[in-house]
Amino acid sequence: MSFRNAAATVLPVAYLLLCLVLGGSSAKDQLPHLWLQLISTILIAGVIYSATSPMRHRPAMIIVAALLAIAVWPILQLLPLPAGMWESLPGRDVIASDLLDLGISSLPNMPVSFSGQETSRAVLATLIPITFILLVAAFGNESGPQTISWGILICGATSALLGLLMVVPMSPLRALLSGLLPYDPAAGFFANANHQVTLLLMCLPLLAGMSGRRTAPNRSRQHVFFRQTILGALLILFLSAIWAAGVRASYILILPVSILSLCILHNSFSRRAAIGSLVLIVASVAGSILLAVNAPALEGVAFADFSITDKGRQEIVWPTSIEMLKDHWMFGTGLGTFSNVFMLYEDPNTVKSVWINHAHNEYLQVAIELGILGV
Repeated sequence: MSFRNAAATVLPVAYLLLCLVLGGSSAKDQLPHLWLQLISTILIAGVIYSATSPMRHRPAMIIVAALLAIAVWPILQLLPLPAGMWESLPGRDVIASDLLDLGISSLPNMPVSFSGQETSRAVLATLIPITFILLVAAFGNESGPQTISWGILICGATSALLGLLMVVPMSPLRALLSGLLPYDPAAGFFANANHQVTLLLMCLPLLAGMSGRRTAPNRSRQHVFFRQTILGALLILFLSAIWAAGVRASYILILPVSILSLCILHNSFSRRAAIGSLVLIVASVAGSILLAVNAPALEGVAFADFSITDKGRQEIVWPTSIEMLKDHWMFGTGLGTFSNVFMLYEDPNTVKSVWINHAHNEYLQVAIELGILGV
């Protein structure tokens, strides 16, 4: 096996696992993020360098061009504008008034972004997903989609198993890792159980595709049985970790995800196997609902109160976010600046102990931060 083939097989999966361990809000300080961004920069440079051959890696070059085009607007949001032009933008009059109160009568040149530091940090953070996309584009044909798919499932299984071990009473790892892992014990590698269930829900249709994939004719029945047994065990592990995370949105999303996964299976299996898969999925969904209602660890989660509380704060965030969008739909507030701008709009009477750092709706937040050009 050549060095390139070895890199094609190992790099995408190893990088994904590295992102789970070092990335996201599970890290307690910024140093792991900086290391991850440095590694991402080196890998991006290597992929671009190896993709200079016009025909051999043309898909990678197309994706490089597309990603660069997507990154242009957030970078432009960091460029300083003349004071008069900046002040004419919606919402900037509040900042201009505050600067005047501080004795700054002559406004400096300011960027579109409400916080250049936060936008710069968000732009650097996009290096991480961009790197994985480029690795798949550059090496996907050589390593094969099956290798990358198995890598994703292994990463999801590792996070799921870690989350389960942290919530099981008397688990030997619970006391050992409690000081090293995030505050949410069922979140696996993440600091937020929402992120954990997002990863696991995305693994389900991938699992269906792997299960329905036709094996080579020369494979023995024992090999096929062993492979399907592993995939079945992963299904049980993913569903168990989703239940244990206690995220009520996952109990709603698991139904459409299961239906779509069944469609993938139906295209690959016989009618008998498809019916068996349907029975398994229906039983899993029913078990999820029963566990959500009756399990002591999840009491009150699946049918939590949707009133304005710390757990049901979308009712506060979304109306305020829509008000923000009305003012900033054209140019945006700057990538990564939602929490800074939200404080300018939120009602002081609704402020609670929970810090609002996201819109809890990715599409709405993208529209606020990047405006119509970003959308």
